[in-house]
Amino acid sequence: MCLDISYKIDAVGDSLYDYLPNLQTDPQLTFDFSMAEHIQAHARSGSEVIYLNAEGLPYLTSMQWGLITRYMAMNPEAMKMYGNNMFNARAENILVKKSAWYPLRKNRCLLVASGIYEHRKIDGWKKKAPYFVHLADRKTLLIPSIYNFVEVPDPETGELTGTFALITRDANILMAQIHNDGPNKHRMPLFMQPGQAIQWLNNDMTDEQIKEFLGYEIPSAELVRLKALFALKTLTGDSSRKLLGQRPGPRADLRPVLLLQTRSI
Repeated sequence: MCLDISYKIDAVGDSLYDYLPNLQTDPQLTFDFSMAEHIQAHARSGSEVIYLNAEGLPYLTSMQWGLITRYMAMNPEAMKMYGNNMFNARAENILVKKSAWYPLRKNRCLLVASGIYEHRKIDGWKKKAPYFVHLADRKTLLIPSIYNFVEVPDPETGELTGTFALITRDANILMAQIHNDGPNKHRMPLFMQPGQAIQWLNNDMTDEQIKEFLGYEIPSAELVRLKALFALKTLTGDSSRKLLGQRPGPRADLRPVLLLQTRSI
């Protein structure tokens, strides 16, 4: 299951504007991007996502990781029962009409990252070894995801809360070797090149096109994996600060790194 998000700043490499030149940015987007810090997914923390706003323009904002449906928001027992299963969405279930994802298949967004951490079981080791996986020739990783705005307004701000689940699929050869243990082993996020991923924001996609898109398997040669031999510090508290990117709009060149233990429904 996706449990932690770690953020780091990478000022060198491609920019979101390279793929989405008309990208708009939420002016209230703020966060403390201390190097290599964790956010706990169970706390439903904010993460950077891009979706199409009411004007049909790509919009960079923060949404809570862990999708919440209206039924879950209105029923505390349903939230307890299903909440921990909504961090990921299995690609093969999105077009299943009886699934929770089917009514939301048009609520498409992209999670912004520079890579993921996944853990590998090694015989003789007490703990699993973390690997950092990223695109071989890119700094930007855009992971197709599903979002939903909770229809119950925040009691303090009156605003609707955006929530999301990132999409996973069967692992390719490389990721199957790394994610090799657990009840949901041999899964991986729906990796693809940024130029491909932005097609997920196309409002005109038919179900057949969605099926083809979700069936994509990235070649192992397009991914780089590095064994991570460092500890990460847990982020606590509500402190935040606004960070400005080098191009128009805040933080469009800052990329979070995700720590994933992939489990999906």
